[in-house]
Amino acid sequence: MSQKRYRIDIPASFIDENKLESDKVLQVRKEDNRLILEKPTIVKNNEAISLKYFIYPSIVMTLIFCYSIYQKSLGQIPLTGNFSIASHLIYLGLISGMCSFSYFFIKGKRNPKNKSTLDIYWRNVPTIIFSFTVTLALLLSSFFWMISKLFVGASFDEFTAITIFFMFACIINYFMIYSANIFTSSMIVSLLVAVIIGGIFFAMLTNSQSKWWQHNFSYLGTNEAIRSWPFNLTLILASLLMIALVDYLFVNLKNHGYNGKGITILRILMILLSLSLGGVGFFPNNEGVWHELHNHAANLLVFIIILLIIGIKWLLPKVTKEFLIVSYGIAIILLVANFLFETIGYLSLTVFEIIAFGLAFSWILLLLQQINRLCAYEDDVILVKIEEITK
Repeated sequence: MSQKRYRIDIPASFIDENKLESDKVLQVRKEDNRLILEKPTIVKNNEAISLKYFIYPSIVMTLIFCYSIYQKSLGQIPLTGNFSIASHLIYLGLISGMCSFSYFFIKGKRNPKNKSTLDIYWRNVPTIIFSFTVTLALLLSSFFWMISKLFVGASFDEFTAITIFFMFACIINYFMIYSANIFTSSMIVSLLVAVIIGGIFFAMLTNSQSKWWQHNFSYLGTNEAIRSWPFNLTLILASLLMIALVDYLFVNLKNHGYNGKGITILRILMILLSLSLGGVGFFPNNEGVWHELHNHAANLLVFIIILLIIGIKWLLPKVTKEFLIVSYGIAIILLVANFLFETIGYLSLTVFEIIAFGLAFSWILLLLQQINRLCAYEDDVILVKIEEITK
């Protein structure tokens, strides 16, 4: 039994504008639950491209590791610790991974045929590179922290240690090169989520012994924490990513004809929101003036989110009814949580801060999604008719 076949009718104006030929074949590609009709392209094998290059920086890293252990003249090399396979992988892996990602990302950005990074501005490139480097640092630190708990006191002879090091070095460089090859502007949101969740989770993980939850959420970034840098750096980096994302989204909004006072006010508030988020991390909740600056940044963050939730109906064009319902629902939950914390004392400070931060961050992501919806494919959408071919 033969399969059914269908055809689609495309407006002639679309064919002419895109310089398509009626006798040529177009390809249909599925991406994020969308069907994309496009010219046939030669799909590059990102894996093959990566395999050609990731081996060289891995060899360089391994040679440096060999020289380092030769200088120490150790019979057994510990898996984790101050002078170990893990410590060398973290430091050398960060340098090598950053260089690999930077080279391939910039190379792809300079390629005029590479459409995936065409709408990423050069001023945002340093933030993206730095974000991937910090993400790699968090991944490596978290992974080897767990390894240290699973394999307590594990050590290897020099040959085995070098082999393990080389294997992980290859994985690190491959991951960074592959990430650079597949990166698109839409991945900035995913990178923002990964940095926030990964950084805060790692901060919680490394400070679990100090029972940070008995103090407050900001304790993770203070001098009293075992490691304060993951928490503070995460918020600062998230701030930079949000500024880059706001820059990208609002320039696209302008290109799609969305102007006016509402859009301008929304952009200013989003930038201030990003700066206040960074301020929470830049000014740790230590004693003295740092505590005051930290509280000012946190209060400004809350104030701006309240302003945005109240005014989003008038600031953002074509805002959906569903988004407004979710926004007002989040606002009500925040008010109830504040009542339970301030008035009744049912919630602890840590629980209240986690609830408030989680809801606020979720709403910010939804807002960014709403903004992106306005400028995504709006001018390039056409209606096509699907007909079954009958014999």
